[in-house]
Amino acid sequence: MKASEHASALLSRRPASLFPAGLKVARGSFRERAVMALLLILDCFWWSGTYIAISTLFGDFNKYGWPEVVLPTAISIFSLSLIGAYNPRSDMKSVGYSSEHLIACLTAFLISAMAVYLVASFGGLIASSRSIFCSTFLAFSAISLFQRRLLYSSSLLRRNRRLLVISDTESGERFYKNYTINGQKQNLHFFAAGDAVVGANVAGPGSPIYSALASDVLKNLEENPDTEHEAIVIAAPPDHLENNILTSLVAVHFQELPVYTMHSFFEAYWQKMPPDLLSRTWPLDSGFELVQHSAFASLKRVFDIILASLTLLFISPVMALVALLIKWEGRGPVIFSQTRVGQHGDLFTLYKFRTMEVGSEFKGLYTVQGDPRVTRLGHWLRISRLDELPQLWNVLRGEMSLIGPRAEWIKCVEQYEEVIPYYHFRHLVRPGITGWAQVNYSYGSSINDTLEKLMYDLYYIRHFSIALDATVILKTLHVMIFGKGR
Repeated sequence: MKASEHASALLSRRPASLFPAGLKVARGSFRERAVMALLLILDCFWWSGTYIAISTLFGDFNKYGWPEVVLPTAISIFSLSLIGAYNPRSDMKSVGYSSEHLIACLTAFLISAMAVYLVASFGGLIASSRSIFCSTFLAFSAISLFQRRLLYSSSLLRRNRRLLVISDTESGERFYKNYTINGQKQNLHFFAAGDAVVGANVAGPGSPIYSALASDVLKNLEENPDTEHEAIVIAAPPDHLENNILTSLVAVHFQELPVYTMHSFFEAYWQKMPPDLLSRTWPLDSGFELVQHSAFASLKRVFDIILASLTLLFISPVMALVALLIKWEGRGPVIFSQTRVGQHGDLFTLYKFRTMEVGSEFKGLYTVQGDPRVTRLGHWLRISRLDELPQLWNVLRGEMSLIGPRAEWIKCVEQYEEVIPYYHFRHLVRPGITGWAQVNYSYGSSINDTLEKLMYDLYYIRHFSIALDATVILKTLHVMIFGKGR
C-alpha cells in the first residue's frame, strides 16, 4: 500500500469525536488575543497622546522629539508586561494588582527619566519640560489602571469560563484545594477517572461533584457549543485514561483548546512546580543549560556586584542608624550570623541585623506570627526587610545573589531533605536576598509552607531569566511598601 493510501485509510478510521464540532475556546482565542492587542494599543496611545497633547497645550517652548515619545512608551509597556498587565487572566481589580501596576509605572518613570534626560539628551539636545514629563506619567498611571479595571468588569473579560478537569480521587482533591487557595475564577467541571465515582464530591461536602466519566469529556464539549471553554486539565495519572481518549485530547489541544497535565497547569497558571511530579533527571531536561552557561548568568553576577556596591554606598547611613537602634534597644550583637546552605550545597556564613533575642535560634526552627522572641524593633525591621541589608556583603563575596531561593539554615535543610522530594534541586543556583518564592508566599512556619515555597523556587530555576528577575524586583518593592514580611 502506498504511503498516501495508508494515510487516507487512517484518517477514514478516526473517531467522529476526535475533532468536536462547534468548539468555542477562551484561552488562545481571538477574543483573548484581541484584548491583549487592545491594551497594548491603548497604552501606546495614552502615553504618547497625553505627552503630545500637554506639550502642544503649553506652547512651542516645550518642544518634543522622538526620544521623549518612543523611549518612555516602550519602557512603560515593558515594565507593565512584567506584572501581567497584558495577561487577561490577571485579576486587574485586585488591590495587589493595582499596587504592582503603580509601582511598575513609577519604575518606568525613573528609568525613562534617566534615558531621556541623561542619555538621549547627551550632546546638547534640549529635552522637554520635566513637569510635563512627570505630569504625563502621572496621568498615564491612572488612565492605564482605570482602563484595565473597566475592561476586567466588562464582557470582554468575563470570568464564567469552564475548566474541565479529569481526575481520580487523590488528584481531584489536590487540584481543587490548590484551585481555591490560588483564587481562580473559572467554573470547574470534574470528570471521573481511576477510582473516582460519578456523583461523588471532589473534596468533601460543598465541593464540586464528578459530573461524568472521563470518556464523556469530548461529548461534553460538543453538547455545550455556546460555552467558552478555557482548558482541559488531566489531573489523573495518564494510565487511568484509555489511549483513544488521550489521542482525542491531543487533537483537541492542537485546536487551540489547551490540554494540560497537572504539572504543566501548575507551571502555566500558578507559576510553581510540585516536586513530587518531577523526576530525578528533571535538571537534565532541555533548557537548564541556561543556568550555568548563558550570558545572562554572567551578566547577573556583574549586576549583583554593581548594585550591591552602590546600595551599600548609598544606604550606609541607614544601616548605621539601624545598628545604633539595635544596640540601644538591648544587649547583644548588632549582626546576627548563621551557617546557611548555598549553591551546590556549599556552606557559608550569612549576615543579618539581629531581630530576635540572643540565643532564640535554639528555641525552635520557625518564627511564628507574634513570636515573643522577636524584639519590638526587630518586628519593624522584618516587615520593612531592612534586616536583610547586611546580606549585601554575602552578595559581594559571591555566596549569594540579589535574587534567588532563600538561603536556609543548615539544620532546616537537613530536616527538609529527609521529608520533601528533590528539595536539593533548589541549591542549583545561588540563594538570594529576595526571590520568586519570597514575593509569592509568606514566611513559612511548617513543612507544608516549606513545600509551597519550594514549588516557587523550582519554577524560578526552570524559568531563570532577566524578565523573571525584573518581575521579582517589582514584586519585592510591593512587599516592602505594604509590609508583608515577617
